[in-house]
Amino acid sequence: MEKQQIQAKLVETLTRMGITFAQEKESDLEIHTEFVNESWSSGRKKFRYDAFIRLNEEEKTVYLWQKTTETGAGLLFGCGLETTTQTGAASFRKVKLLQYGPEGKVVELNANLGEIAKAVKTAAKQNGWKFHTALRQDKAKYR
Repeated sequence: MEKQQIQAKLVETLTRMGITFAQEKESDLEIHTEFVNESWSSGRKKFRYDAFIRLNEEEKTVYLWQKTTETGAGLLFGCGLETTTQTGAASFRKVKLLQYGPEGKVVELNANLGEIAKAVKTAAKQNGWKFHTALRQDKAKYR
């Protein structure tokens, strides 16, 4: 299977999932999304997801590098729940977050980030390519 066909399948899948991405020069696909960016009278909360996806034609391998960043400050009440499952080389992560401020509910997040990794892995495997989770960002980028 050609690289362009796998990339087109990933574009279609990410679009259907509502995930914003870009086709850049550093990698084949990049995701830079803030799932939460809220402020209220006594604080703020951010939850960001970044990923680079590189399709290496020589190796017939799809590389995925992922990172989540969560920041918060101020007066918060609430709970968060996160589950991470390591399956082979892929990390499948679900994040549930509910935060209250003095004004009431200010942040609610229910994201299954593992669906992104699963979609990338499935596209690779269905087309006869290998899939690797990159531990270093530069492995999922062109040098």
